[in-house]
Amino acid sequence: MSFGLINTFPRLIRPTIHSFRWTPNIKSRVGHASGFHATKHLGDGSTFIKGSVNEAVTLPPRDKVLGSYHWDFERLLSVSLIPLTIASVVKGAHPITDLFFGIIIPIHCHIGFDSVITDYLPARRNPVINKVSTWGLRLATLTVLYGCYEFNTNDVGLVELVKKTWHA
Repeated sequence: MSFGLINTFPRLIRPTIHSFRWTPNIKSRVGHASGFHATKHLGDGSTFIKGSVNEAVTLPPRDKVLGSYHWDFERLLSVSLIPLTIASVVKGAHPITDLFFGIIIPIHCHIGFDSVITDYLPARRNPVINKVSTWGLRLATLTVLYGCYEFNTNDVGLVELVKKTWHA
């Protein structure tokens, strides 16, 4: 049993003052349940739900950086690494494959780390850490993109580096 469960268990089943039955103490949690956010309270204590079950849901306007477009772009980037890797194995080092690897791999890693930050450091719970880590990731991605550019133009290139490392 975790300590959180041990500490909250007596509060959940404490007896009420006016009766001798054991009842759960959930009065403070009723307002925070997810189903009660859509209700409206009138002055006399009654509630109502706006709209009816037969009305259509109004959808938000489409945005190109959210939803399925963003998911499609991520998958396109991931899938594009497969033929790029095959082409570099078959053909060998080439400036075009070095260019594509130098762009696609940092963006692919950026999207992956951004998902980690979004999932494990949400802005609603950790606003400062989320902002710092997001901007740190952006700075790191730009630095890696510049480093890949410099390495591809002034050195042997990414494909040749992997080839030399593989045979070392």
